[in-house]
Amino acid sequence: MNADWKATFTATFGAPASAVSARIWTEVYGDEYPAELDTYSFVTRTDLHRIAEEAQLEPGERLADLGCGRGGPGLWVAARTYATLTGIDIAETALASARRRAEALPLSDVEATDFRVGTFADTGLDDASSEAVMSVDALLFAPDKALACAEFARILVPGGRLVVTTWDFDGQPQNRPPQVADHRPLLESAGFDVLSYEETPDWRARQQRTMELSLERVEDLAAESGDDPSRLRASLEQALRNQDLMTRRVLLVASRR
Repeated sequence: MNADWKATFTATFGAPASAVSARIWTEVYGDEYPAELDTYSFVTRTDLHRIAEEAQLEPGERLADLGCGRGGPGLWVAARTYATLTGIDIAETALASARRRAEALPLSDVEATDFRVGTFADTGLDDASSEAVMSVDALLFAPDKALACAEFARILVPGGRLVVTTWDFDGQPQNRPPQVADHRPLLESAGFDVLSYEETPDWRARQQRTMELSLERVEDLAAESGDDPSRLRASLEQALRNQDLMTRRVLLVASRR
């Protein structure tokens, strides 16, 4: 049975960020964990610097962040490239947090921001409305990866850059949308030239350790969130099994033809 991801993420982002999880990520990732960005992903500071570099944005150009969550990574990249930012997410609760984060920034940090509800298949953005598109660890949840790649292409200007972190799989994880073994054929069919397709450093060991520590501290996580500990443990154990099907976490860079 397919999960209702809009309901799931609306509830997730409607709750306070997990202090227990933040301590776990700090323990596992150390200085690579961007704690100040309130992320809900495995993104590292190295990833963020690479995304900002590969987007190749000029001041005032337009950046779209698909699956933006609470907005931290997109705002970080926009602040360093002096871009205007549009964040897209299925959860209004995530967007509300992103707007609050943007409002709290110094006016000089980001040219302009807009956060709106949309999906990977239907962002609601105009054709050729962005010079760059980014997405951090969210494409996993797109129900149709080919449609998502077509939407990336539609909203980018010719020559515009796409920078994404996501996972390739050698099987279908439980309770997840259909996954693919390699995203490059989908991108090429959608009108992209793939410029780089690199496995991110130490991703498997870090994700494994994060899940192991979460299981060790499941009682604390459940007390914090109000979840049933046994149900949360089962969910974490399933996440570990799903990770076994991941062949690589990639940071991909592509250019719209």
